[in-house]
Amino acid sequence: MNKFLLLWLVFTPFFVNSYGQAPENKIMFIVDSIPVIEDPEEGNEILKTDVADITVIKNKDTLKLLGYEQFDGVTYIFTKEYRNRPDNLKKIPSSKQMKRKNGTFFLNGIPYSGEFIDYYYSGRKQGEGVFLNGKVNGHRKLYYQNGKVSVDREYLEGIENGLELEYYEDGSLKQKGEFVNGKEIGIWDMYYPNKQLKQRSNFINGQIEGETTVYYSTGKVLAVEVTKNGKTTSDSRLEKINQLMKKGHESNKEGDFKNALKYYSKALELDSTYAEAYFSRGAVKLNDFKFDEAIVDFDNALKFEPFMGYALANRAFARIRKYQLGNSRTISKNKDVTVLASKDKVPIPGEEQERICSDLMKAVFLGDKSKMITEALSDYCRPNTSN
Repeated sequence: MNKFLLLWLVFTPFFVNSYGQAPENKIMFIVDSIPVIEDPEEGNEILKTDVADITVIKNKDTLKLLGYEQFDGVTYIFTKEYRNRPDNLKKIPSSKQMKRKNGTFFLNGIPYSGEFIDYYYSGRKQGEGVFLNGKVNGHRKLYYQNGKVSVDREYLEGIENGLELEYYEDGSLKQKGEFVNGKEIGIWDMYYPNKQLKQRSNFINGQIEGETTVYYSTGKVLAVEVTKNGKTTSDSRLEKINQLMKKGHESNKEGDFKNALKYYSKALELDSTYAEAYFSRGAVKLNDFKFDEAIVDFDNALKFEPFMGYALANRAFARIRKYQLGNSRTISKNKDVTVLASKDKVPIPGEEQERICSDLMKAVFLGDKSKMITEALSDYCRPNTSN
């Protein structure tokens, strides 16, 4: 599909009502003076409340003068953030205004040196840094839409070199470690939002080497693995559980739900606190349309690991599908039915909808911004902003 057409379809809920333009028209969008040449990614939407003013040009002569004669129209959009931006900041270019060739950024045909600031389509700051001869050099920061830092990293001539800090959307530390010449070295730590250590690994020349410890957010050790010369040895304490989990995954993949449930249940007999087994068993039940039973297993997984993002997401969809597809006893087990496939929006009781939205928002907070989740959030959890 033509990129501009796809972009138009993305913007249609907001703009088609205002201007009545047919989506088959080939439209160029220019947001805050920067042409939009790539489809907006998830999380980079522009809402009606973000916009200060819009100008639509359709006159063929004017389009030719502007250099956009190949389009049916140009829509100039200026955000409130841009209109309120000081002139000294407006003068700082965005990397989106530059051309990248062989890893070097050019502005007006010359490798750019100086500050740059990138913005979301909403007009909020997306990232900033400094180029030296067209390559990122020094401090580089990326931001969430709420203004908090998402990544803070050091570069030397376009290559990661120095400390990297990654954060959750609330500002809590998610990961930290060091690069040398673009490769991870030393101890890298990952954290849960409650500041508990999630994983500690040792890197040598960009490769994990030695002991890696994985934790639950409660502080309990989940596993200790040892890597030597690229070969990883699993935690011996989990050997039997891992074997059962592997058999369960294989049975599930083959559609043998009965045996999959048996293997996951046996794993839980060995360790009744093993969150992964509860999740995997719940996923099988969800695919078998046993929604209430699936929710119970997801509840148990989250009891032992409250920050298990995929359990949160699947629990939300188990509740959604329960209302979309009805009681499991009345469902035809058609092999072509995919439980997590997109379905029409259906009415859901208020308390259940609150639970769904809470789980979806937590999953997004933990890093899952897949299309299916963002669409469910839009359908069930966000007010209509297109009017």
